[in-house]
Amino acid sequence: MANKSIKEQVNAVAYKSINVNDTEIFYREAGAKGKPNLLLLHGYPSSSHMFRNVIPMLSEQFHILAPDLPAFGFSAVPDKEEFDYTFENFALIIEGFLEKLKIKKTSFYLFDYGAPILMHVISKNRVEVDMLIFQNGNIYEEGLGQGIRNAMLLFNNENSENRLKLEKLVEFDYIKWEYLTGVSNFSKIAPESYHLDQFLMQRAGLKEIHMAIKKDYANNLAFYKAWQDKLRESQFPTLIVWGENDEVFLKEGAIAIHNELPNSKLIFYPTGHFALEEFGVEIAGAIIDYYNSL
Repeated sequence: MANKSIKEQVNAVAYKSINVNDTEIFYREAGAKGKPNLLLLHGYPSSSHMFRNVIPMLSEQFHILAPDLPAFGFSAVPDKEEFDYTFENFALIIEGFLEKLKIKKTSFYLFDYGAPILMHVISKNRVEVDMLIFQNGNIYEEGLGQGIRNAMLLFNNENSENRLKLEKLVEFDYIKWEYLTGVSNFSKIAPESYHLDQFLMQRAGLKEIHMAIKKDYANNLAFYKAWQDKLRESQFPTLIVWGENDEVFLKEGAIAIHNELPNSKLIFYPTGHFALEEFGVEIAGAIIDYYNSL
């Protein structure tokens, strides 16, 4: 990275769109196509914007693809009556995205919502896995924070009072809370991150869509055992980089992945859910070092 000029680093990222399953998908691309592929997938309430600081560094080693899911970031927002806003359907979008771009082998960055979505993709064996990177993306019940457990209970007993409580999860105070809770140095967290997420959330129909996605999250738990079995059987090269103060997905989830994969590498960082905001350079360096050690 030190050998690259500022201009070269900025120009390293291309901003593109592609039609996948009749849905316009925005994505960021960087790095030469002959390099190993790395798919970066965001979670809630973010977008590929969360990778803005690490893509130039990672593109020195990898061909980077970072799509925005439908109704996130700058991808299209299909009508809720016409598009199935579920984790399984999001997985179909990612499968179609990889197929359109002729990606047959890639590493996966599993963060937040991206963890169950990509585990759906990985479990189908249609794309060869080069390496997995788990970053505060959970597939174990012990990794579920109390907030997620509370939300699942409220959805199971939905009434007007509980609905008001759930709607707070798509408001600015909660979004800002996800970015700032558990961090070591607040001055490292760029305010445009959570302000951009909230700005995009204000579009017509977005809050209702994201409430539907949050309600569907509980359906992922039925797949946890199968995904755990998949990791155990496959023993993919895996790096686990985790903000240990995360209250959304607890560090116990990271430890569970590490126990499932004895040859994996686990690194905790003294920060919260959006670990890249505070330790992006360190995490990008750890990814490159781990891949080069394989």
